[in-house]
Amino acid sequence: MIDNLAELAIFDKVASAGSLTGAANELGLSLAVVSKRLATLEARMGVRLLNRTTRRQSMTQEGERFHLHCVRILAEVQQAEAVMQHSRTDITGQLRVTAPRMLGTRYLAALAVQFQTMHPALRIELVLSDDVVDLVEQGVDLALRFGVLDDSTMTARRIADSELILCAAPDYLRRFGAPDTPGALAGHNCILYGTRSARHWLFQHEGRPVSAEVNATFLCNDGNAAKALALAGGGILLKSVWDVGAELSDGTLVRVLERYSMPSAPLHVVYPHALHLAPRVRRFADYALDSLRREWERLTPRPVAWDRRAD
Repeated sequence: MIDNLAELAIFDKVASAGSLTGAANELGLSLAVVSKRLATLEARMGVRLLNRTTRRQSMTQEGERFHLHCVRILAEVQQAEAVMQHSRTDITGQLRVTAPRMLGTRYLAALAVQFQTMHPALRIELVLSDDVVDLVEQGVDLALRFGVLDDSTMTARRIADSELILCAAPDYLRRFGAPDTPGALAGHNCILYGTRSARHWLFQHEGRPVSAEVNATFLCNDGNAAKALALAGGGILLKSVWDVGAELSDGTLVRVLERYSMPSAPLHVVYPHALHLAPRVRRFADYALDSLRREWERLTPRPVAWDRRAD
């Protein structure tokens, strides 16, 4: 079995140069090295490839047939190397990105279109799920992910904090008023969804933790549906600013209990270890990081809490 491309390259050069000496000069090798490599190749093949005398050389019939294969093999190797060199610098191929559904709908979709427009040879697949997607198992290149990250084999770059806030529609607050303290939430309609289905919400106030019981009037398994319930006046919703920033800005949702903070869940861009990372992954990670940080700055400062005097 031939397992040394150098021997094929030497044989090809001997054939094209017309002599071992000419091949040695072109390859920058000694005549002894070229002669030894050629002898090793002939011994492995079990046939003579060249007829050699002190004055001239010529290929045997077996050598001519073998040389045709060598030319094809070496050309394919060169082409493969060129493709790999090309892929190290060009943004091509398929990029699979995952994110929570609402973040993906509101931000990632637009980012994907903008990035693909700049790199038209790229195909982008969005995998939107509120579950934590295993990047390796599901063949995903990159994730936008909230919260603390446990997998130390991944590279995680912090985009910004993701403050959790309480908000409600103005119509709800006109009908029921706004809670003054977390304890008042037990007397309000609250909307729970997904992993936020705990019946107690934890706050921080003046450096002390405050736990509040929640009256779960509505429960659902989807963040978009939960926000729709809040916009329809269904009750008070606990949500990331990333998810409700636009509604806070246009006044369709209003922040409540602003003096009480809640634990933040920072947003990261996550991808496998950076060693030998494909350019499409690295460049998209950089693009998403910069774009989402600018978006975060746009979301702050945010509107003030509900003011009863507005009525």
